[in-house]
Amino acid sequence: MYDRGRRGFLAMGTTAVATLAGCSGILGGGDENEQRGTPRSSFTLQTLDVGGSTGSEIRVQPPGEVALIDFFASWYEPCKPQMAELRTVRENNPDLHMLSITWETERRPVRTFWERYDGTWPVAMDPQMKAGTKYNVEGLPTVLVVDAEGQTAWRHTGLTKAETIEANLATARQ
Repeated sequence: MYDRGRRGFLAMGTTAVATLAGCSGILGGGDENEQRGTPRSSFTLQTLDVGGSTGSEIRVQPPGEVALIDFFASWYEPCKPQMAELRTVRENNPDLHMLSITWETERRPVRTFWERYDGTWPVAMDPQMKAGTKYNVEGLPTVLVVDAEGQTAWRHTGLTKAETIEANLATARQ
């Protein structure tokens, strides 16, 4: 039986197809090094109170800071191994503004996922998909590097390695 968050997400047929295509390499797969220069205004989301996440409101991308934004789903298999790569990025960049966002509506599965996969940075729930819409997220997992001016400097849909993320963070910091 699916929870409301899964049904809502899967009901968006094109997003579900894009999700599968992004992680499997179908239809062009991971959009490595795709540049998206559209400026984004900062807004806030509520985080969960779990491993590295305080349960308070957080800016998705604070003005003047480089940010790493990760879109994931706790029930989606490719998002599980991505956590180890993101944890490595966090360990190597403890001062980086980093946020993972899910569109799920149920807190318990997200909390369980975060604990099981050792999330050590803020995680927010965004069931209205406000952030996903603002950043044109079409598949999961999607990782964005946003530069200090609020522009998406790099995005990748599908699994990606810590080294690749860190190289793109370094470019965005220049």
